[in-house]
Amino acid sequence: MDAGTNKQTLILGLGNLLLSDEGVGVHVAQLLLRLELPPDVEVIDGGTGGFELIEHVRGKSKVVIVDCFRADAKPGSIARLTLDEVSLDQPSPFSVHEGGIQELLLPIQKLTPTPEVVLLGIVPAVVDQPGMVLSAEIESQMPKIVSAVLEEASGNQPAPSFDDALVDLGGGD
Repeated sequence: MDAGTNKQTLILGLGNLLLSDEGVGVHVAQLLLRLELPPDVEVIDGGTGGFELIEHVRGKSKVVIVDCFRADAKPGSIARLTLDEVSLDQPSPFSVHEGGIQELLLPIQKLTPTPEVVLLGIVPAVVDQPGMVLSAEIESQMPKIVSAVLEEASGNQPAPSFDDALVDLGGGD
């Protein structure tokens, strides 16, 4: 029996570790795997996967996907979107790694029951340069990003409206 079968919440970190901040979701997953998490939470480093990750999603009641999110906002800001707020027939602002997030989101909609899906997109500072480490801007925000992911996974995160999707984690200007 798979260790993740009884876990109701999945945190799925996506990204390309070879492109600096593009790999932020994977970096978050790797950090979370080192923590003692609630027994009903499973963490998967999904890398640049797409459709093949559906088996990890099946049977979950909640899925929190962490990925790079391109937006005109301060690096380290978080965009919080639900599955209903993501247009699956248009180009995604989430990272453009192999397969793409839409390749995973489309089949999730067909699951019965459909899990609650929350996408936490982290606005990057650097994505177009090779590098296996996060930029200083994103690295400095990792504690707050990880806290936001844990709060979302545990259900303690207030549900902002779509207009409030971008939350500045930079501590103010």
